[in-house]
Amino acid sequence: MRTSSIIALIAISLTAGPIAGQTLPASTNPAERVVYRGDMTANDQMSAQLTCYEWATDQIGWDPEAASARLERDHSQAMQQLQQSQGGAVRGAAGGALTGLAIGAIAGDAGTGAAIGAVAGGAGGGLRARRGRMSATATFESALAEFNAYFKQWDRHWTACMLGNGYGVA
Repeated sequence: MRTSSIIALIAISLTAGPIAGQTLPASTNPAERVVYRGDMTANDQMSAQLTCYEWATDQIGWDPEAASARLERDHSQAMQQLQQSQGGAVRGAAGGALTGLAIGAIAGDAGTGAAIGAVAGGAGGGLRARRGRMSATATFESALAEFNAYFKQWDRHWTACMLGNGYGVA
């Protein structure tokens, strides 16, 4: 969306206030489609977009703004999981070394026990970290695919509504 269009939409929403006492979603045109109809004011166009936004949301029972917020939250959680999985091999090696040290001390060779424990713990920690990364990635990719499928369906409804109200949508 062009900067001038964004500024115009912000100015309209600030001066017009909520339409019919409603709170506007962050965007009444989330796909940022070009909407045109020469005989309407910008406020009338915003009102039509909001009406079509609500209609499309009611038709499929899915709100793109709410779903976008959930997707952002899921992405944030996936990033946290990825960050937590970093260093898994190092933490596993440290834990393995401590365990190996204790076992080696009992057996009479603490150094060898620590080395064996570090290798085993590092491999296990690295494997757990890779599994964690793969799980986080798969979960987010699944959520993104679901969002895109619903958004495509929602956008068809929104576009049909706008066209039905005499607007051109590109």
